[in-house]
Amino acid sequence: MTEAYISTRCKKILYMIMASDTYVSLPQISEEFKLSKRSIYYELCKINDWLSVQGINEITVVRGKGIKLTEEEKQQIEQVMEKGGAKEEYIFSPMERIYFIICYIIKSKEAVNVEQLAEYLQVSRNTIFNDIRVVVKQLQDFDLTLGYKSKQGYFIDGDSIRIRALFMLYINMLKPVYESETFSCLKDNSVEENLKKLQKIETKLNTSYVEGTLRSIAMLIPLMEKGNEELYFPDLKKEELENSQEYSLIEEEFPNLIEKEKIYLCLHLLGSRVSMNTMDVFNNYSKESNYELSKALVAEFEKVACVKFEDKDDLEKALYYHLNTSMYRFQYGIQVGNPMLEDVVREYSELFDLTKIVCHYLEQQIGLPVPEGEVAYLTLHFGAHLQKEEEQNEKIRVLIVCTNGISSGNMIKHELLKMLPQVDIVGVVSNKEAINVHDICDVVISTHKINCLVPVIVVHPILTDFDKKLILNHSVFKNLQGNVDVDELFQTIKKFVDNDKRDDLYNELQKYFESRNQRMTVYLDKKKKGLLDLLSKDLVFVENKKCRWEEALRKSAKPLEERGTINEQYIESIIDSLRYYGPYMFITKDVVLAHSQPKDNVNDLGVSIGVFKEPVQFSNFHEAKIIIVMSAKDQEKHLRVLKDIMGVFSVEKNVEKLEMAENPDEILDSLKLLIK
Repeated sequence: MTEAYISTRCKKILYMIMASDTYVSLPQISEEFKLSKRSIYYELCKINDWLSVQGINEITVVRGKGIKLTEEEKQQIEQVMEKGGAKEEYIFSPMERIYFIICYIIKSKEAVNVEQLAEYLQVSRNTIFNDIRVVVKQLQDFDLTLGYKSKQGYFIDGDSIRIRALFMLYINMLKPVYESETFSCLKDNSVEENLKKLQKIETKLNTSYVEGTLRSIAMLIPLMEKGNEELYFPDLKKEELENSQEYSLIEEEFPNLIEKEKIYLCLHLLGSRVSMNTMDVFNNYSKESNYELSKALVAEFEKVACVKFEDKDDLEKALYYHLNTSMYRFQYGIQVGNPMLEDVVREYSELFDLTKIVCHYLEQQIGLPVPEGEVAYLTLHFGAHLQKEEEQNEKIRVLIVCTNGISSGNMIKHELLKMLPQVDIVGVVSNKEAINVHDICDVVISTHKINCLVPVIVVHPILTDFDKKLILNHSVFKNLQGNVDVDELFQTIKKFVDNDKRDDLYNELQKYFESRNQRMTVYLDKKKKGLLDLLSKDLVFVENKKCRWEEALRKSAKPLEERGTINEQYIESIIDSLRYYGPYMFITKDVVLAHSQPKDNVNDLGVSIGVFKEPVQFSNFHEAKIIIVMSAKDQEKHLRVLKDIMGVFSVEKNVEKLEMAENPDEILDSLKLLIK
């Protein structure tokens, strides 16, 4: 059996789970080991890596309950432990090794050789050589290069600030690793000393930085101490920055840094505060290019998510203001963190994954990696502007008060209108703006307690199922949901009905209002359909004949048309779009995802797939071997399907496997294996 290692913390968590005969919840683990929810999931992944090597079933987390092992699984784990199969060392994942290698080379004063890396990571030289190939590709994506000095080792070459930005991003991704006490090669006495100095500055500023930010900066300070006169800060308001309290405290604690390094450190301390305004330290940083970039991001999201924003101008404007600050932070590798990241990933996983794909475009434009926290912020912006179905009815005026920014406030608005289309959202404001709210609204939905004369419903910044139930069960919204006293209503209207029909009337009233009251249950419990939920044998086919692209599209759409999911005009609108705009619906070099706007000639959510043995030529440079036709009635229900499609067809070997299918059964069998 392969030798495997497990950290002390993972071992303790595993023992805690094994000792329980019932479910062990994540809050219990968090309380016992003082870990965040994200860190717990990280440790569980490590435990599962170890269990997998031992041939034992991986543990799973049951939502709302936690983790429970069977007696057989407990015995298997105990047997492995007794045989010494749980060596207490840290196992780096493949990507952790890449991040570690890059950070270690950046921080090292000398070139780094393969033997050093193999020793620290506890892997073979061949594994390190394979990792180096990935490192080269990773650096190339950000206009950096991996150099090599004969008989000395590797070093990273390129723009100094970009190198540091990469260090700050990856060192934060390695946080669980250096918390495991196996990170000594990146930590030394100076790091702890620098951390204490930075914490002293934090205390004197009477502020609080995101957890881990100061430690990451402390790890970078030895690099700053070398002094780099080539650092360049375009459009910097030097005088304003040097007059800041942060700069004065840096001069007190780090007097030996050269001026440019003090400026660089000051930019980090200023920029790591969410409330920092870029215009405070830069001239004209809100460049026109940011607005063009925001427009391009919206267009890219529409293309990837197969949607059209009706309020595109508002979304572009919101992204423009957001990017004005974010771009500055990207450039200098400043990590602000996003306290809502875990909630966004959990509640809007499909939307988050699609936004992540869109962020590849952003990375190409700026030449820098986009942190997941930033992806989460952008997810909220896009999600808040997805179209809602309009419904006219009585209006209750609602004010949303949110301390976490306009993007999360707008997302609450979006979710509320999905639950209760009848309400009138009078505004999304900050705590400071929530003054005399009783003059403008009937109820406040807020992310924190506020004092006012109208009812206040306190919720999380990212609405949970509990929050949604709390809102709909509130007395203010009861009438909107049809929570009517049927007996009282019946007593009022029965006099207008003949006696022999009153029992039928009463039964019909009960059925009607029960149906309306189920609306929230359906809203909370509904699970978005994935690709496999929609596909069946009659919706996939293999075509052996040569086809022109228009004919291939009509053949691909025919199964949906025969089912009544779409009509003929839907596929014709796709063909018209491709004639006008060109072959923009290719999602990879061999795969077309054909779609038109939601609601246009669509009766239901649907997908059909055609595999063409003879490539279909869309232009001199575009040939398709697989055509997927997708229809959607709104801008959200298809996102899970789209996530599955992108997950499968963005991997070249998956496409090759599907291209080899000879019949519908083989296509479906392959997809079942590829979609987990």
